[in-house]
Amino acid sequence: MQTVGGHGTIPALSPILRFAANAARDQRALRRAIKRMPTPVPWDWASTRLVPLLSGPRFDEPGLSIVRARSAIGPVVEFGLDLGGVFAIVDQAVADRWECSPDQLLARGLANLRDWAADVDTNQVVTGVMSGRSIRLLMDRPAWASSTLLDRDALARLFGGHDQILAAPTTSTLVSLPFDTPDRVAADIVVDLEGSPLTSLFLDPFVLEGGVLRWVGDARDEDDDLLSERS
Repeated sequence: MQTVGGHGTIPALSPILRFAANAARDQRALRRAIKRMPTPVPWDWASTRLVPLLSGPRFDEPGLSIVRARSAIGPVVEFGLDLGGVFAIVDQAVADRWECSPDQLLARGLANLRDWAADVDTNQVVTGVMSGRSIRLLMDRPAWASSTLLDRDALARLFGGHDQILAAPTTSTLVSLPFDTPDRVAADIVVDLEGSPLTSLFLDPFVLEGGVLRWVGDARDEDDDLLSERS
């Protein structure tokens, strides 16, 4: 298997699926998961495992375009098949074979996400301190923790509906910081949680204020800086 930056392709399966793992140690689990996958992957099998994942920085290989869609909260998502904590990423060739558009994949993935997120126990959100600030963290369980941002009901149940800063350092990490956390401190905490550049999503944070979730990456200019404008 060839791997670059935590992402790999399997020559025997390409262009059916692209495979992603969050860290080097996950590669063994990824290989085991690949062996258990049916080929070609049928929609009935895949549809129950489909989940939208916030997209990190990467470029498609020639002829292997990954299917992406813009989420309602702003960032682009791609679509993973959950193979037990590692994800097979859906490319255009397999989506075409399933006769599914990005919107159809997004709808099915969000439905799965809502069902799965409802089973995440609030005890899985842990409290800690970084840079002198109290933070709350959902990490590794589930492996798609950052996708919780796409499910407002689950987000409110796990983190509350009060004003706060939310960030997705990696696919498997979602962190909540106090609303009054200075920008520099918030950035330092997120960078520390990103770990390796191979796993980081490199996403701007989100601001939950007055019940409205906004992505800082959608700020149009300096006058619309969602972090700096906090009172």
